[in-house]
Amino acid sequence: MYDRLKASAFLFISCVAVAVRNLMQHRIRLIAALSGVAVALFLLTLQIALLDAMRSKITQLFDDMNFDLAIVPDTYQFLLTFETFNRVVLNEALATGDVADAFGLNVDVVRWTGLSNKNQAYLFLVGLDEPGTFVRDRAIRTGMASLTSPHSILIDDDSQLDAGLLATGSSAEIGAEKVAIDGHFNLGLFFYAESGAIVRNLDFPRLARRDPRGISMGLLHVAPGIRPQDAKARLTARLPENVLVLTRDELLQQERAYFLSTKPIGILVYIGMLIACVVSTVIMIQVLSTDVSTRVKEYAVLKAMGFNTAYVYSIGVAQASMLGLGGLSPAILAAAAVLWIVHDRTHLSSQMTPALAGTMVAIVLGLAIVAVSVVLRRIQRADPAELF
Repeated sequence: MYDRLKASAFLFISCVAVAVRNLMQHRIRLIAALSGVAVALFLLTLQIALLDAMRSKITQLFDDMNFDLAIVPDTYQFLLTFETFNRVVLNEALATGDVADAFGLNVDVVRWTGLSNKNQAYLFLVGLDEPGTFVRDRAIRTGMASLTSPHSILIDDDSQLDAGLLATGSSAEIGAEKVAIDGHFNLGLFFYAESGAIVRNLDFPRLARRDPRGISMGLLHVAPGIRPQDAKARLTARLPENVLVLTRDELLQQERAYFLSTKPIGILVYIGMLIACVVSTVIMIQVLSTDVSTRVKEYAVLKAMGFNTAYVYSIGVAQASMLGLGGLSPAILAAAAVLWIVHDRTHLSSQMTPALAGTMVAIVLGLAIVAVSVVLRRIQRADPAELF
């Protein structure tokens, strides 16, 4: 057993040594290949990190809420839907006996003007009922308790600079209404507007110039002992046809699908990721293909010396892995710096993490195996008989 392990270790070390010598023989070509792989992997790392960050950020408001079912207009596509339904529907849902409690949520985009500097921006305005057991976020729950005036609001600490001064006690205008900042929370939903604010649903219709009878979404707690799917089926049959009933998971999936699969930004990111993978693989194939073409006789000598085909293949895998990992190292360092800037400017959770680095290593090794599999046929042609 010991001798077998010793022989395997020797073969592994010799395989890596041969791969290193092959790559280092043409250093200019190696540097060019590493540069190309690094650029492609840098872009791929950014795209994966930003996609994961967006997937989390898109549903952050719902993640701060505790609910089992949601009632939305039948035209609903994503959170910022300007269609509403009558609040009476929530009472109808409560009357079925399947629902223990209901909560109204309103959203709209309004014009914001800072009075201290006259900065103007768009504001993502959220109206909430009394938090009860629906609001998980402690800052929002505490802040809602302080909204005792019809002109008080909570402002998002993760707002963009265009929104201006957002300190507690600062004044601003929403449309023609003067409001005062009484507290803060953290959401950073910059893809809806430059800033965000929360108000009571009592004040929302006035600030958003909306019908007080309409709401954007209703959140429901099902009664104890009732499965959300069963409650959904009965509510769908009893509630008006102009509303839809979604489970929590269905709502979150629809939000993510809209931004990441329906909207062009998600489709473009996926295409960019595919292109980055293809470019990296093609560069590896090009280097390996050139190397194999010039070393066919050398591989034939290895076979004549008793090294099997698997050993020869392992040299190719080692070379491709070194190319990939060699390009990945600077790519991760550059991506970490860019992601830090993105996080600082947008508050997306886009930091370089061990999980992301591990994912990139796995992808690179996978691409290396694909690249080697493409050039295996040329290695198979290395016949020792052709040397004589």
